Amino acid sequence: MEKEVFKRAIQEFQDLNEKTTKCREFILDKEKFESLDMINRDLLIAQLKAMETYLSVLSIRLGINGSAENSETDESKSRREQNLK
Repeated sequence: MEKEVFKRAIQEFQDLNEKTTKCREFILDKEKFESLDMINRDLLIAQLKAMETYLSVLSIRLGINGSAENSETDESKSRREQNLK
Protein backbone atom coordinates (compact mmCIF):
# COMPACT_ATOMS: atom_id res chain seq x y z
CA MET A 1 0.00 0.00 0.00
CA GLU A 2 1.37 3.41 -0.91
CA LYS A 3 2.39 5.64 1.98
CA GLU A 4 -0.29 8.30 1.22
CA VAL A 5 -3.02 5.68 0.90
CA PHE A 6 -1.87 4.16 4.20
CA LYS A 7 -2.04 7.58 5.91
CA ARG A 8 -5.57 8.13 4.57
CA ALA A 9 -6.60 4.69 5.79
CA ILE A 10 -5.28 5.52 9.27
CA GLN A 11 -7.26 8.77 9.27
CA GLU A 12 -10.36 6.95 8.05
CA PHE A 13 -9.93 4.38 10.84
CA GLN A 14 -9.61 7.10 13.47
CA ASP A 15 -12.65 9.00 12.17
CA LEU A 16 -14.76 5.86 11.93
CA ASN A 17 -13.67 4.73 15.39
CA GLU A 18 -14.83 8.04 16.86
CA LYS A 19 -18.20 7.85 15.05
CA THR A 20 -18.65 4.22 16.07
CA THR A 21 -18.02 5.10 19.71
CA LYS A 22 -20.57 7.93 19.56
CA CYS A 23 -23.16 5.68 17.93
CA ARG A 24 -22.59 2.96 20.55
CA GLU A 25 -22.86 5.51 23.39
CA PHE A 26 -26.13 6.81 21.93
CA ILE A 27 -27.56 3.30 21.78
CA LEU A 28 -26.47 2.62 25.36
CA ASP A 29 -28.16 5.83 26.55
CA LYS A 30 -31.50 4.23 27.32
CA GLU A 31 -33.43 7.50 27.53
CA LYS A 32 -32.24 8.82 24.16
CA PHE A 33 -32.37 5.48 22.38
CA GLU A 34 -35.88 4.64 23.55
CA SER A 35 -37.12 8.03 22.37
CA LEU A 36 -36.70 6.70 18.81
CA ASP A 37 -39.38 4.63 17.11
CA MET A 38 -38.71 0.91 16.67
CA ILE A 39 -37.66 1.07 13.00
CA ASN A 40 -35.05 3.75 13.73
CA ARG A 41 -33.73 1.80 16.70
CA ASP A 42 -33.36 -1.30 14.52
CA LEU A 43 -31.69 0.70 11.76
CA LEU A 44 -29.29 2.35 14.21
CA ILE A 45 -28.28 -1.05 15.58
CA ALA A 46 -27.74 -2.32 12.02
CA GLN A 47 -25.69 0.80 11.27
CA LEU A 48 -23.52 0.21 14.34
CA LYS A 49 -22.90 -3.41 13.32
CA ALA A 50 -21.90 -2.30 9.81
CA MET A 51 -19.58 0.36 11.24
CA GLU A 52 -17.96 -2.18 13.55
CA THR A 53 -17.46 -4.60 10.66
CA TYR A 54 -15.90 -1.88 8.53
CA LEU A 55 -13.70 -0.87 11.45
CA SER A 56 -12.49 -4.47 11.78
CA VAL A 57 -11.71 -4.68 8.06
CA LEU A 58 -9.78 -1.40 8.17
CA SER A 59 -7.88 -2.60 11.25
CA ILE A 60 -6.83 -5.79 9.46
CA ARG A 61 -5.79 -3.89 6.34
CA LEU A 62 -3.74 -1.46 8.42
CA GLY A 63 -2.13 -4.32 10.32
CA ILE A 64 -1.22 -6.22 7.16
CA ASN A 65 0.06 -3.18 5.32
CA GLY A 66 1.76 -1.72 8.37
CA SER A 67 3.66 -4.99 8.79
CA ALA A 68 4.57 -5.01 5.09
CA GLU A 69 5.75 -1.41 5.34
CA ASN A 70 7.88 -2.26 8.39
CA SER A 71 9.35 -5.29 6.60
CA GLU A 72 10.30 -3.15 3.62
CA THR A 73 11.92 -0.70 5.99
CA ASP A 74 13.89 -3.52 7.61
CA GLU A 75 14.94 -4.78 4.16
CA SER A 76 16.10 -1.30 3.20
CA LYS A 77 18.12 -1.01 6.41
CA SER A 78 19.68 -4.41 5.80
CA ARG A 79 20.67 -3.49 2.22
CA ARG A 80 22.13 -0.20 3.39
CA GLU A 81 24.16 -1.95 6.10
CA GLN A 82 25.47 -4.46 3.54
CA ASN A 83 26.50 -1.63 1.22
CA LEU A 84 28.49 -0.01 4.03
CA LYS A 85 30.57 -3.16 4.59
